Amino acid sequence: MDRLNEIRQPLEREFGEYEAFMQRALYSDNEFVAGIMDYIVSSRGKGIRPLLVFLCAGIHAKYGIGKRAYLAALMVEMLHNASLVHDDVVDGSDTRHGKPTVHSRWDARVSVLSGDYILARSYVLGMQSAQFDIVSYITAGISELVEGELIQSELNSSRRMSRESYLEVIFKKTAILMGVSCGAGAMASGAAATGVGLARQIGLDLGMAFQIKDDILDYAPAEQTGKSSCADLREGKITLPLIAILERCDDRERARIVEKVKAAGDDPERIAEIASFVRSEGGMEAAQKVMEEYLDRARSIIVTYPESAYRRSLELLCDYIGDRKR
Repeated sequence: MDRLNEIRQPLEREFGEYEAFMQRALYSDNEFVAGIMDYIVSSRGKGIRPLLVFLCAGIHAKYGIGKRAYLAALMVEMLHNASLVHDDVVDGSDTRHGKPTVHSRWDARVSVLSGDYILARSYVLGMQSAQFDIVSYITAGISELVEGELIQSELNSSRRMSRESYLEVIFKKTAILMGVSCGAGAMASGAAATGVGLARQIGLDLGMAFQIKDDILDYAPAEQTGKSSCADLREGKITLPLIAILERCDDRERARIVEKVKAAGDDPERIAEIASFVRSEGGMEAAQKVMEEYLDRARSIIVTYPESAYRRSLELLCDYIGDRKR
């Protein structure tokens, strides 16, 4: 996390104010609801999406980062967190970021309703603030995020994931919201439509790279990442490291490998065999190369901005995404 702290350094004041803003936004005078909200807020991850909002707001701001950026950061982070709370129910996940999930600590009903509550509170705040352009811009990304989940569910059940369908899924599941984060940050600071579009493209490229890196790390040893290895394989998900190898196989070999994935389930030996195959055949390196291409696309836009602490942090964020070990 030291590198993330370095990246956030130009935004130290803004993030302090943002935390207080979030606490007020999710406040409930009901002790039970307040306890759940406090738990979800305390269990958040790296905060990449609000960070992107503030960095892109800072790059485009003439007189400092304004309150519109705080609203945009809150909405994208809460949309992300609500989707994770719901995903954990769908996937049956017991832990996230090293802590019990909401449905594991309470139950599925509480988890689904908590995600709904977060969404509702975020949009009530957005509408009350009358920042309709930002609310509308962020809302437009929700349908694609859900569509990505639905497409992935269908593909997982059939085990027919191709590179094209994989890239479509991660574009909708991950990249869209990171693109919206950057675009909303630029919009919050009054950027013209072209500026909003360029900022959005940075986020889309970073989002693609971020998810590919996640999928690479899923094949890494648990002692490196601190997370259970091959969680995607156990759920029947075929991601880019394995897809890159399947593309080199003939039809017979490809069918044989896919059948192994179908039969693996939670069997540790079969999972370990597939993971070892992916590592030894260069699947992780092939996926890393694709990830670097997306990072280079983001960098090619970032360097067009005037030099500033915010631009420097975006450049460091590209490095962080590419180099992270967990």
